[in-house]
Amino acid sequence: MKPLRKTTHVRNPLSSTMLASSSVDLDLPLSDVVIVFACSENFVPYLSVATQSIIENAAADRRYDIIVLTRDISPASMITLTRQVKSENVGIGFLDVDAALGDIELPHHGHFRPETYFRLLAPQLLPNVDKAIYLDSDLIVDADIAELFDVDVTGYPLAATRDADTIGQIEGYDTTVGPYLKNELGMSDPHDYFQAGVLLMNLAHLRATVTPDEFLELSTQRMWRWLDQDVLNKVVNGNYVRVHMRWNYLMDWQHLRRTHIISNAPANVRAEYEEAAEKPAIIHFAGPDNRPWLYPDADRADDFWRYAMHSPYLDEIRGQLEESRATVAGLAKRAQVIALYKGIMPAFDKVFPVGTRRRKAVIRTYMGLGGANL
Repeated sequence: MKPLRKTTHVRNPLSSTMLASSSVDLDLPLSDVVIVFACSENFVPYLSVATQSIIENAAADRRYDIIVLTRDISPASMITLTRQVKSENVGIGFLDVDAALGDIELPHHGHFRPETYFRLLAPQLLPNVDKAIYLDSDLIVDADIAELFDVDVTGYPLAATRDADTIGQIEGYDTTVGPYLKNELGMSDPHDYFQAGVLLMNLAHLRATVTPDEFLELSTQRMWRWLDQDVLNKVVNGNYVRVHMRWNYLMDWQHLRRTHIISNAPANVRAEYEEAAEKPAIIHFAGPDNRPWLYPDADRADDFWRYAMHSPYLDEIRGQLEESRATVAGLAKRAQVIALYKGIMPAFDKVFPVGTRRRKAVIRTYMGLGGANL
């Protein structure tokens, strides 16, 4: 395989010595529970809430090291997050990804951001770590994360939860999804598709089986529907350890995910999702909108704010909420969201019922016009 072209790394002039160039330069023991985030400056407040939730549920007899993969978090934010982590058995460090990426353009669309690809670089960026938990920044941990870390992944590239949302789409909500996963990702069974916002990564196994260039070449090959999550599923193809959905409970987005999408999934998937909803260990605020920091009536928003109250970014998060409710731009966005998710989508479901040929035809036309990229 032809290596991907790389450029000479030029360090961000805003960076400081706090931003490590390799994991061996981090002032962390990395001896027990290793947790990896990928984050931009804009998402730091929510990363802070996720970090707070880990700290408050950490066991006193375990060591937790948080590594943030980034290329633009400011020195001021790194200092604030470092001060936030005051516990003796929890540490945090920041790792520069620019050198690994070079001039590679990472395709993205919609609410997705390039940072989502950084988890693919974890095996390369953490050569001295054999196993790590990867977490998206738009979640809270409501249990001891060490329980997930202790899952045995020997012989497997990772552990993850099945994606109840995707399975619901396969089974009728969007019947274009199954053929896409089977024919374009090459998955043997599309029902094995996992949600990549929470992963227990066997970094040693991944380093031995997939090169960084292979990951990045797949990532830039085309605009995948769910970006690097698709890339991971393409590479893993169902060969992973399944953990219960309580470790990645997908919030009931717009209060529609459960009743309109997952309701189409097989009984065992629906049952596992409902069990996860009863006692979630991780609450993942996944979706293009309806985040609790903008919509206090979102599913599990109270849980988010319970940890946000102890975040050093509380005032900033509150300010964003008030701005979304008081400014012309914020109110216009809310009106657009209500019209789309409370009006257009339910009307679409009535006119084009789940499982019908005309629904499939309309969705195919929409996707053909670039719907996934809108």
